[in-house]
Amino acid sequence: MSDETTKDELPFDQGDEPAIEVDDGTENDFVSTDESDDDAESVDDENADDSTPDWEAMAEGNSNIEDFTSQEYVKGTTQEYQGLAEEVEKASTEEWELQAVAASLPGVESGLVGFEDVSGTESQSEESYEAVEQAAASDLTLRVGSALVIFGLFLGSLLLGGWWFAVFVILVMVVSVGEFYATLRTVGYKPLALFGLLGVIMMGVGAQTDGAMAIAGWGAAAAGATILFYSLTPRRNALGNTSTTILGMAWVGMLSFALLIAAGPNPVAHIFFIVIVIAINDIGGYFVGRSVGRRPLAPVVSPKKTVEGWLGGVAAALVAAAVMVVFPPWESITMTQALITAGVVGVVAPIGDLAESMVKRAIGVKDMGAVLPGHGGMLDRIDGFLFAVPVIYVLFRGFGLL
Repeated sequence: MSDETTKDELPFDQGDEPAIEVDDGTENDFVSTDESDDDAESVDDENADDSTPDWEAMAEGNSNIEDFTSQEYVKGTTQEYQGLAEEVEKASTEEWELQAVAASLPGVESGLVGFEDVSGTESQSEESYEAVEQAAASDLTLRVGSALVIFGLFLGSLLLGGWWFAVFVILVMVVSVGEFYATLRTVGYKPLALFGLLGVIMMGVGAQTDGAMAIAGWGAAAAGATILFYSLTPRRNALGNTSTTILGMAWVGMLSFALLIAAGPNPVAHIFFIVIVIAINDIGGYFVGRSVGRRPLAPVVSPKKTVEGWLGGVAAALVAAAVMVVFPPWESITMTQALITAGVVGVVAPIGDLAESMVKRAIGVKDMGAVLPGHGGMLDRIDGFLFAVPVIYVLFRGFGLL
């Protein structure tokens, strides 16, 4: 800036403090900061008095806020928001149906834009849905058909009695242990299947001819022969193969106790009672667990099984047992005996199911086999019986029913 610049051309004098504009209702008035502090404080006090609420008046109820009506509030708000809350509330209570919309895209013929176009997920065609439905119906037909065949063989052999039922039970054991050994071979084990199969056959024959001690005797003999074979012949993983051979034979061979129950009085009634109670326990546990199950029963071994499902199975077994003993075929079983048996089944049968789940998880398979279309393997269907039948045999002996 040149020396010729006059003082009037400057917004303030050089070397002086800048002036502060104070709006007091007049125009172009300036107050210099060189004025006394008293004048500045008086201006601040006046401005503060204009904006500070009168708290004493509000406390005494004399505030003009009481005169502020809802109509004045509505007038002070944006008109387009009026009734927004009511519209949102109304929309939240209505049911909306998702629909595809017609769209016309440049260079593309008009068509329907599905929700997969927006979400990025691929939807199945109508043909795919029909194929899935047909597969489900076919699977259901296979399940029902195979169940009827097995039940027919069971019922026919039980009514014929004697060796007919013994052959049926032995055949079930042979198929089950064969599935177990075949599954183990897929994961690297080489169990001695011949010894295991002969072991379960002789356990069944011994139960039919000589009683409970024959089951233990033939099982011990087959286990000893397996150990001797692996001791005398050099084989890889001898300990694992010996253990799995004996495990399959001893595990499946427990079904031989069903022949001891069938050899007693009222074989048809007693066997039917056991089968129905175990089946109802399994069915009740499945449906209750699927509908209301929340807490896992054994999360490591079987994550889908729940405490609620287990309790539901026990309750269903108790109800089934209590209803059955009312009818004449089961009048030899008292109500107390029936409830005790059902309670034991509710505890022991799930253990058999968990035992198989543990084995399948250890070897990494879903089913032990596919001999029953729609149901998986035979061992998958009798796992609950393998633990429950020997315990029920002991109970019936204690009740004097055998």
